[in-house]
Amino acid sequence: MDEIGIASKELAKGAKMLGKHCSSCGFPIFEKDGVEYCPNCNAPKIEIKEYSEDSKKEVKITSENSKNEYKLRIIDRKIEYLFSKLDSEEEIGRINEITSSIKTLLKIKKYL
Repeated sequence: MDEIGIASKELAKGAKMLGKHCSSCGFPIFEKDGVEYCPNCNAPKIEIKEYSEDSKKEVKITSENSKNEYKLRIIDRKIEYLFSKLDSEEEIGRINEITSSIKTLLKIKKYL
């Protein structure tokens, strides 16, 4: 099953998609009955790191790895944005456009 199908099933089951991502596969984290989980890889432990505003510093991107991490963060933000738009959308044509865009972003993310 593709990523869109997995996410759709979880939402249909009544799960809530959070603004967090799995540390193993990068898929959005879902919450149901107070339990946070990744439906894509079923990661047993999800590590979420949060930083205070004071501890955030600008980092000079020098290596290819850090460049990819920067690109992944951008893609993650775009995916979160599209999922929030999808949640409120009722027009079928627009839903298809949004899900197609999400699917494309998830494929790009796999290559990075």
